[in-house]
Amino acid sequence: MRTLPTALALAAATALAGCSTADETVALDAGEAAVAVGDTLRVDIGLVRDSVGDNWYLVGGTESGVLADAGKSTEDDAGCDGTGCGEFLSWDFEALAAGEAVLRFQYCFRTPLDACEGDADGGPPPEPVEIAVTVAD
Repeated sequence: MRTLPTALALAAATALAGCSTADETVALDAGEAAVAVGDTLRVDIGLVRDSVGDNWYLVGGTESGVLADAGKSTEDDAGCDGTGCGEFLSWDFEALAAGEAVLRFQYCFRTPLDACEGDADGGPPPEPVEIAVTVAD
């Protein structure tokens, strides 16, 4: 009977698919990145503290069809065991086609993107952070 081995193999493949690794990782302030079609680009946003109101939004870069938003993920700050600890935020992108795209990330403090503020005093948000991405065949 092949049903059980096939089901187990499918379950294992599905579980491994959830463990994505990046082919290229760049810091938020890198300014540029290069990947090949089919690769995963990870942008390391860095330490964020949701508890104090840190919010990052993707505001551009996937509309050209060169890159696709593959989602964001967080990892606990292992060096912090108190209250108010932050998390390390990263954002993944799949390289779909050769070309160029500019990823744009916006920081907002305690506000949604449509009412973005830059600080606790209601100051203007900072300029979006941009990363120029080149995807090669």
